[in-house]
Amino acid sequence: MVKRDILSSDGSLMIVKVELEQGFLGDIDQHPEEQISYIEKGKVEFEVNGEKRILNKGDIQYIPSNVKHQVKVIEECVIMDVFTPIRKDLLPV
Repeated sequence: MVKRDILSSDGSLMIVKVELEQGFLGDIDQHPEEQISYIEKGKVEFEVNGEKRILNKGDIQYIPSNVKHQVKVIEECVIMDVFTPIRKDLLPV
């Protein structure tokens, strides 16, 4: 399960709170927006451009523009994703 809440999408920045359940495996993603993911709760494995890294509460992952990435949830987690510019594909229609 994925639950997303857009907390702000002002100016050229967007912050999105993402809640993911244990065992979730995201699709391989790639987008032109830069991204920083802050792990607020839980434990995840991020694969960015072929490199895997385990992140725990308080850790941060930077994802450059147009780089393939994927997340695997080890423990139920909450991630705060910051994008610049705004990801218009995440805005409600």
